[in-house]
Amino acid sequence: MQVHVAMAEAGPLEWACSLYISPTSPGFSPRPQLESLIQSLQPAGLWQITETGCGYIVSFASDSDAQNFLSIDLVAALDGSVQVAKFNTHDTRYKQIVLLRDVPWAIPLQDISEALTKQGISSGILERSRQHVRVEVLEPSDYECLLQQGLNFFGAIQFTAIPERCWKVGVPPCGTSNATTICNTDNTQQDSVLQCYRCQGFWHIAANCRHLPRCVRCGEPHSVEFCPRPRNDPVCCHCGGPHHAAYKHCPVRQQLINATPITISLSSSRNPSNKQQWASI
Repeated sequence: MQVHVAMAEAGPLEWACSLYISPTSPGFSPRPQLESLIQSLQPAGLWQITETGCGYIVSFASDSDAQNFLSIDLVAALDGSVQVAKFNTHDTRYKQIVLLRDVPWAIPLQDISEALTKQGISSGILERSRQHVRVEVLEPSDYECLLQQGLNFFGAIQFTAIPERCWKVGVPPCGTSNATTICNTDNTQQDSVLQCYRCQGFWHIAANCRHLPRCVRCGEPHSVEFCPRPRNDPVCCHCGGPHHAAYKHCPVRQQLINATPITISLSSSRNPSNKQQWASI
């Protein structure tokens, strides 16, 4: 693995954005063109090129430098076909988020932060999510430790910790901090109610959907990526409850579990027997 750092300085660097560039043509090595291309843009911040087995990782300390690089037609500039994947440091999809369950509102986030520090957990942003506290865990080892042990709140109580991704899919509370058990529970209990993630309607899938898209967070006709409503304050478009439209325990969805979908097909052709009956009247 080869690494090139421009304007290197002492100390660890925190990259704001990284781009994985993979050539699609065998034997194509665009590293010299990459270096020349980045230098021609005169980036304001530090940048780095890391060579992997099949491609290159271009990292920028400035997000604006990364945007300038992406605005170029890379296929034409590199004289070859490439694929690009963007990784943003602040992208929540790649963060390790834990929910501390049933934390009383009387406990401020500052005390939660101090309890995490006392337990040796390196945390980032803390925020309230209804009756839970959302914790950004910075180290992978701390993430696993917090899930297994929970948060020891100064010896008074042990708050259970669960992965945020498991809570989002509607897994019911089961009073355990074992993340593997919680996730497996959701996989083994298959829901019999079909739901479309495009319009949030029931008894059909997105591939067959003919309705307008609806936001899973607020029900308005836009994608959830552009929803102005706070993520921790959803409203269900089915029942109006404080949860997203795909929540497994939505009252409307629960009523549909015991319902039987009926398919009605209409035919434009006339039944000859019906014609004879009307003619005899």
